[in-house]
Amino acid sequence: MTGLQKLISKSLIILFLCGGIYAEKPIRFAEGLTQLLKNNAKILESKAQILSFSAYQTEASALDYPTLSFLTYAAPIFESRGTPEYTKLNYGKWGPYVHAELQAVYPIFSFGRIKDGKKAADHAVLGANYLHESQINKTIFEYKQLYLQIILLNRLKTVLDDANEKMGTVLSKAEKLYKKGTGEVQRKDLTRLKLFALELQRFNAEWLANKKTASLALGHLLGEKESLLVLESDFPHVVESTRDLESLIAAAHKDNPDLKALTEGLMARKHQVEMEKGANLPVLFLASRTELNYSNVRDQQQSSYAFDPYNRNWFAVVFGAKWDLDFGNTKAKVERAEAEYQKLKAQEKEALTGVPLKVAMAMWDFEKQRAQLGLSQKKYKEANKWSLSEMTAYTTGTGNAKDLIEAFGAQLLTEKEVAEAEFNLCLAASKLAMEVGDQATLKAWQEQQKE
Repeated sequence: MTGLQKLISKSLIILFLCGGIYAEKPIRFAEGLTQLLKNNAKILESKAQILSFSAYQTEASALDYPTLSFLTYAAPIFESRGTPEYTKLNYGKWGPYVHAELQAVYPIFSFGRIKDGKKAADHAVLGANYLHESQINKTIFEYKQLYLQIILLNRLKTVLDDANEKMGTVLSKAEKLYKKGTGEVQRKDLTRLKLFALELQRFNAEWLANKKTASLALGHLLGEKESLLVLESDFPHVVESTRDLESLIAAAHKDNPDLKALTEGLMARKHQVEMEKGANLPVLFLASRTELNYSNVRDQQQSSYAFDPYNRNWFAVVFGAKWDLDFGNTKAKVERAEAEYQKLKAQEKEALTGVPLKVAMAMWDFEKQRAQLGLSQKKYKEANKWSLSEMTAYTTGTGNAKDLIEAFGAQLLTEKEVAEAEFNLCLAASKLAMEVGDQATLKAWQEQQKE
């Protein structure tokens, strides 16, 4: 049986003793990542936003296409014969009246309004795509955080199990010596050991609650209704950063999807302002109109001065201009568009200093966590030596319970500290990648989806 299988078996036994077994769906990190990108509600919502802006893009692209209007109908009509000067009506005879008309209007010049509208829509779609990538990066970071947290909890459970096992051995030995009454173990020593054993039970209960919460939260993030069982037992290896802060900041300015989305949003708003300003200018157009009429119970009038709606067909091509003059409404739209543009300008100003700050903080936190991991590992080695020494002394009758508990406590805390330091280092590396805009995971998934 592997170490992971033993860990799973111990976890199931604890859950049974604490009130029943709850189902967990096993999942690996790569499987969960694929599922996350397909099912996560926040990612799907940002993807839907792209479709919304794409609809505006389709609408704007069609602005310089000709618009067609077609109308046709048929109706019964009584007979009427004669000329415009004299007509004879016959209500006893009826026939069909068919009418059809087709109109085509093609805008040929809009003083740049159509062009600005199309550019605004194009930049809006690009901005929505970058916001979608940003949401993916943030959700991946959240997924890593939860997944690593469960690995950490499993590591802490191993620490607790080891401490419980050692404490059980020592407590059993201490109780036997106390019953002998030789004085090697006093009442206060036995009490200290029992209190420490109870504290370990409290840690176990706290671990169980945290494990249930994290497993269910991970399932929720992946769109599952059940809890998930993490199969990886070790933290991923974190490669030490080889780039300096200036290089990371430069990479963030190039790759960060939030910055890209902000740039595209500024361009979209800028073209929108110009589009709204042109609302009071005319649109020059070329139009054609065709009309067909037919009825076999009406005489066709040959005179061009006689209006004949029943048997006259005609075609015309015109050049014209259309104005929609609404100065108040146009001014309001321009002001709103300019306000949104200035809002994004302010966000850009904040981002120019805010993004380097976030990258710097993430890098410094990564370096701090890396240093703390090294110190924690050294502390654990010393605490482990102390624990082994005190345990040997106590079991041979040359030590005391107080020193043993202090040694056990130090070993437990430092081993816990090492696991948490590894977790914090992995999380700091993920945070740095997110702030820079590292698209490695995203690109790998996109290539997988194309296959």
